[in-house]
Amino acid sequence: MMRTGLLPLRLLLALALAMGLGSCGDPDPEQAADDLASMKSAVNTELRDMAAALTGEGLAVERATGRVESEGMSTYRAEDYRATAVVLGDGAEGEQVDRAATALEGAGWTRKAEGLDSTEPWVQLERDDFRTTIGWTKVGERELVLSLDQEGEVEVPKDTEPVDRDNSEEIPLD
Repeated sequence: MMRTGLLPLRLLLALALAMGLGSCGDPDPEQAADDLASMKSAVNTELRDMAAALTGEGLAVERATGRVESEGMSTYRAEDYRATAVVLGDGAEGEQVDRAATALEGAGWTRKAEGLDSTEPWVQLERDDFRTTIGWTKVGERELVLSLDQEGEVEVPKDTEPVDRDNSEEIPLD
């Protein structure tokens, strides 16, 4: 009698296991491409909104670019989309970073970390599922750069070739 009471539980467990194993495998390439396009659109729209908030406070934003980056390893492959732009303003480096952060806080962003007094002043902010860092470049021409990405990444089939490192595209800000 005891064994028949466990039969429905065993059947349910077997069904759950079969469904779980059935969903294993590579993601659909078309769905992955759609998800990446959606991420790209969301990040680009957010960057335009950020640029409007910054220019509204007297800063200039230029040279906005976005690029897809490969993530993962042999057992897990993913792609992420990130955007960057150069922020132009006047004053000491730490003051410019703080001014940019304050402008974004006025647009609903929350400061998460900062190093305004460091030799390369920076600040990190978040809003919804977006993250941004605003900081001075450490190599090359000295510029204040805003980088933006959306939380998460898009899983792609394991046999997907890594993206070309030089796949940047200009993001129109108007």
